[in-house]
Amino acid sequence: MRKPLRLAISALVASLLVTAHPPTQGGEAANAATRPSRPDIIVILTDDERRGTLHWMPSVWNQVVRRGIRYPNAMVPTSVCCPSRASILTGLFAHSTKVWSNGAGWRTFRKAGMEQRTVAVWLRRAGYRTGLVGKYLNEFGGSTKPPGWAIWHSFIGSNGSYYDYQLLNTNGDLTSYGSAPSDYSTDVLGRYAVRFLRSTPADRPLFLYFAPFAPHGPSTPAPRDAFVPSPLAPFSRPDFNESDVSDKPLWIRSLPVVSRAGVDAHRANQYRSLQAVDRAVHRIIEVQKARSRLHNTLLIVLSDNGEMWGEHRISGKFVPYDSATRVPLAIRWTKQWPARATDRRIALNLDIPVTVAAAAHATTGLVDGRNLLGSRPRAGFVLEAAAAHAPGGNGTNVTRPAYCGWRTLRYLYVRYANGRQELYDYAKDPFELTDRHGSGAYAQVKARLRHRTRVACVPHPPGYRWP
Repeated sequence: MRKPLRLAISALVASLLVTAHPPTQGGEAANAATRPSRPDIIVILTDDERRGTLHWMPSVWNQVVRRGIRYPNAMVPTSVCCPSRASILTGLFAHSTKVWSNGAGWRTFRKAGMEQRTVAVWLRRAGYRTGLVGKYLNEFGGSTKPPGWAIWHSFIGSNGSYYDYQLLNTNGDLTSYGSAPSDYSTDVLGRYAVRFLRSTPADRPLFLYFAPFAPHGPSTPAPRDAFVPSPLAPFSRPDFNESDVSDKPLWIRSLPVVSRAGVDAHRANQYRSLQAVDRAVHRIIEVQKARSRLHNTLLIVLSDNGEMWGEHRISGKFVPYDSATRVPLAIRWTKQWPARATDRRIALNLDIPVTVAAAAHATTGLVDGRNLLGSRPRAGFVLEAAAAHAPGGNGTNVTRPAYCGWRTLRYLYVRYANGRQELYDYAKDPFELTDRHGSGAYAQVKARLRHRTRVACVPHPPGYRWP
């Protein structure tokens, strides 16, 4: 064989090998000209993770929080899984997505045409390779992947699970998983996420939406973490099992006290279940490092909503109070943003897709969210929710009426469908112990917040009316 022909064949084989197997860090560096200038974008979305818990995950804390920007005032307008996830996908409030509850969430989302208006559609149109791994929307029952997603591995037919679940895969096949240790969902999803990263061509930017079920109840840990000692101190703060709830709405006054032992056991298992998420994040970061893409990766870690741990005798979410609406949020983008910074602006879940689109130079269409890459502050935002069962102590559920409200860094104002109002001043009362809506000293504040609420909470949640 002639030498030029042998060289040509060798070059072709080498080219095919590079395409079939992602290059190592050194190989990628040697071909830096082929890497896209736009960032890879990875969103890590946990389920029911409360603020102040990112330090439970050492890789997240050291590799994202300490090397990026922390948002201590990150919040959600509707503290329920499916409405919040709909906002994270579209950049719209619940009154725009029409998703008010978990049960019919995905069907409502699809019927409203929202699947054609997601961040995946925007980025796919802009040339990104997109992949969703984990929880999409509650009660997802599709037989094919939604528009915009190139790769798809999603829980189907349920909220999500740690064992005994099914995943709908990219080609429309269902894969069933049982109760073996290898079936633990966070680990399974982590392997799919790593496979997506490694299979993406070096010259194409990617968008990974990684959404494990943890630490959602029952907060089942991975087998290796089941007996890890919890480092958490017993939960204690002034609003835990609030002794005097006479100024609270009737639905709260009917709640029994919450079991402190139950809360602490739940928190310990949340801690344990998040360790598998942390290992998955570590692997994701290591793969991006091996691909020489970590420096230009926009990495976002957040939760869909917060969670009450017995404040005001409430367990769970579905309420307008701070512990349910405030979420952890940290963003790392080494190429663009400084490390160890704190941004104290109000940041909302619906700002995430708008920020992602701005980084990707993608067109969004009409959105309610704002780009966190910019400097524009948000003075306040609407709180809104349909009627729901709010969980209390001893497994008690009470009906919490639909509400509209307005939240700023200092104040929380809320009006329920039955006409009951609440007003809290966080500067004087950070634990929401004293409702001031009837105080004459706050009459002007209440009037201003009520007006903002009435203007912003449109359309109203189902069952809500203004007098």
